[in-house]
Amino acid sequence: MRTICTLLLLALLPLWAHAMPWRGYIVSKNGTQLTGYIANINHQLKTSTVVFINDFGDVYQIEAERIKGFVFSTKGQFFAFESRQVQRKWRYLRIVAKNQPLDLYVLTEGTGNDFGALQARPEQMAPIAYWVKPQGRRATKIGPWRFRKKMRRVLQKHAPELAGKIGKRGYRFPDVPAIIEEYNKLLAQKNARI
Repeated sequence: MRTICTLLLLALLPLWAHAMPWRGYIVSKNGTQLTGYIANINHQLKTSTVVFINDFGDVYQIEAERIKGFVFSTKGQFFAFESRQVQRKWRYLRIVAKNQPLDLYVLTEGTGNDFGALQARPEQMAPIAYWVKPQGRRATKIGPWRFRKKMRRVLQKHAPELAGKIGKRGYRFPDVPAIIEEYNKLLAQKNARI
């Protein structure tokens, strides 16, 4: 019996190692960082949840309205998620650009319901929608539907030449992070000249 259990454990060990959660931390409402592992990111009807395993091995499923956010790293790359209330729902939005003239957040597909879903690489989680937030203003949702109209309206005031490119090749919904990066560089150059 002992030999069978040992063989079973050795057979399952590679599967468990491949599906390990990501090392990271959560940030509580008062700013305290609690280290551990980030497992699943799921989006339910009214909230998003994350499975957090603390350094003692305790497992928690935490709703977005209960913490400020979380950070994890994989393969030398960091991913930060912030809890934000958007359209009357609490969501974990991945931070793409922050403290810029135009901040960018993305709502990505979750990682699923089990540890096996963690085989998906976080940088390849498909975007569902983006939120762009000019300094001092509210965030605007940018989705694939009516993308050109909304994106042009966001960019028109400070970068009309960039707004005119929206909808052309390289300036479509999948290119939103590159568009925002270009916009922020343009504004940084304009502010440097002043």
